[in-house]
Amino acid sequence: MTLQPGRRLPGADFHARRSRAGCRTYFYPDPFLPGGMPTLEVRGLKKSIDGHEVLKDVSFGLQDGELAAILGPSGGGKTTLFRCILGELTPQAGQILIDGQEVGQLPTERRGIGIVYQSFALFPHLSVADNIGYGLRARKAPAGIARGRIAEMVDLVHLEGKENRLPHELSGGERQRVALARALCVNPKILLLDEAFGSLDATMRTQVVQEVRSIIRQQKVTTLFITHDQEEAFMFARRLIVLNDGRIVASGSPESMMKHPDLFIQDFMKMVLFAEASVQMGPDGLPYITLDGGAQIPVHIPGVRGGEKVHVMVKKGAEAERIEVWHGDAR
Repeated sequence: MTLQPGRRLPGADFHARRSRAGCRTYFYPDPFLPGGMPTLEVRGLKKSIDGHEVLKDVSFGLQDGELAAILGPSGGGKTTLFRCILGELTPQAGQILIDGQEVGQLPTERRGIGIVYQSFALFPHLSVADNIGYGLRARKAPAGIARGRIAEMVDLVHLEGKENRLPHELSGGERQRVALARALCVNPKILLLDEAFGSLDATMRTQVVQEVRSIIRQQKVTTLFITHDQEEAFMFARRLIVLNDGRIVASGSPESMMKHPDLFIQDFMKMVLFAEASVQMGPDGLPYITLDGGAQIPVHIPGVRGGEKVHVMVKKGAEAERIEVWHGDAR
């Protein structure tokens, strides 16, 4: 298996479109993207703050159940886009539609959006169950219905027996799952994750990302993940939307984007090497993959079998390399 940065190939299967502002945007194919009316649609969004144009004609759509990530460097416009979708900021131009309804005049609580923040934003004095059910109480849901829904969410995020614990009694991954359960408890049309894994220790981040992704896929909720971290975006999303200087500069699946990157993507992803590999089983029955040079890397994926395809990503840092492995068929 050869791990090397992608390079642009003549005749590669992607196309570029020049926007009205003259910026070239690369659209990479995603054959699994369904058709139909988008659950979330952003049309020509423009936003200026203190005279600085932060969003410049941003447009994209997410289909029902799609998992996408807005990825880009700090200052690229990700947070402003997030706050516009949420209703915390009002754009100067453009539209935001959820299930075909323009929501620009609706307050946050009426947009049908669930949110998971980087800090988790749990109430420290409330138990796990009370944190999860907070949105239901705010909506004055009948007590019996609320109890049933909270129990369903506790089971979904595997926190049975911990319903009465306070946030400080939980691990970081457990707090993450409480925040996710609270967001899902109100049956949102859209789930927004704002740098949702940034406060987790690096040693547990991969596992938590995969757990959260699995839960969201079970619920089939349309999800937009805002992040600057390439590793998290690659592991989580089926489609990447790269935002830089207020414009979308690339959109497509992680695999296609890394195989045929434009110049900005090459620079932004320069520390990431991406490949696909087949799982092998060792004499001890444990799964592993083999990198160039013969290094054998254990695969920590429950239930993985020999011959299965996995994605491999190596992030080359100043001091060391980090290697992440996840299911190749999980998209």
